[in-house]
Amino acid sequence: MPSAREAVDRLITDVGVPAAGTRLGVAALLYTYRCTIACRHCCFGCAGERPPVHMTTEQAVFHLRQLHELGRVIHIAGGEAMMFWDDLLTALQAAFAEGVQPHFIESNASFAADDAIVRERYAALQANGVVGVLLSADPYHQAFVPPQRYLRARRIAREMFGPQNVWTTDAADERVMDFAAIARDEARLREHVRAHPPVLVGTAHRSLRPFLDPAPLGQLPPGRAWRVPHNDPGCLVEFARETLWELHIDPYDNIQTNCGIILGNARETRLLDLLARGPENANFISKLLCDAGPLGLTDFARREHGFAAPDHAVTKCDLCYTTRTFLRPHYPHILGPAEVYGE
Repeated sequence: MPSAREAVDRLITDVGVPAAGTRLGVAALLYTYRCTIACRHCCFGCAGERPPVHMTTEQAVFHLRQLHELGRVIHIAGGEAMMFWDDLLTALQAAFAEGVQPHFIESNASFAADDAIVRERYAALQANGVVGVLLSADPYHQAFVPPQRYLRARRIAREMFGPQNVWTTDAADERVMDFAAIARDEARLREHVRAHPPVLVGTAHRSLRPFLDPAPLGQLPPGRAWRVPHNDPGCLVEFARETLWELHIDPYDNIQTNCGIILGNARETRLLDLLARGPENANFISKLLCDAGPLGLTDFARREHGFAAPDHAVTKCDLCYTTRTFLRPHYPHILGPAEVYGE
């Protein structure tokens, strides 16, 4: 019987990175919270002013070993990992030597200043066993990254990795060019936000919440998980092993699936053991959210800590993040790290 890693590799060979990731789910090294840009929809609060903390080579290889046991498609994300290119490449070389390299690297394409640097970096990824890339493009990213850089990165990625291994939008070049215009026009951006409601956590909560309409707490819209829409009052779909979209480890060794809720320390908790127990059982906050949802967490915060709960919220994630931000000083070992909460 093939190992979990071998089974994932075989599927990627057959269908490509995006299709395999969609089918199996993903797991990631959140290499850094620092970024070359500061997207208004970022759940992690990534930006250029974040501390220049990123994973060491030893850290990255240690965590990649665990991630490959999960039977998921593995990637390195951020923040923008490419901004620490030399260190990232050293980590990839060490991981490749052990056979635990990631399947793809995620980037906002800000590095793609010319064809030569794109080809050089993609060739280095390929030389160290990386088989694809994820490239971000939308009005939030193109507020900072010139569309031409993204289009260059996408064109060369499709050429070098093959279209089946490039996880990105299929929007025409003209549409990508228009993303920058949307970013500059608050009225058009408002339309975009309302047509594609973001997950109101991190920077998105602080920046995009005003574009959406609040409702009484008893009339909030259905929950929106990463992959599975749901009408449940609780958030089990966000945490349960069978339905969670992503499990990631950040540069502080925090294990997370829902941005800003720490499920354990990856140096102390084996990921397979966490999944076997159920991520929903990692701590009392994850358990409370899975059982009773944001309304339950808000009731707890009001009852135990005197939280002045709002009468209205935009979404369940909005209410949850507002409540978690209040609770963070009481439970910093569970509600963190500071970057996600804008500190």
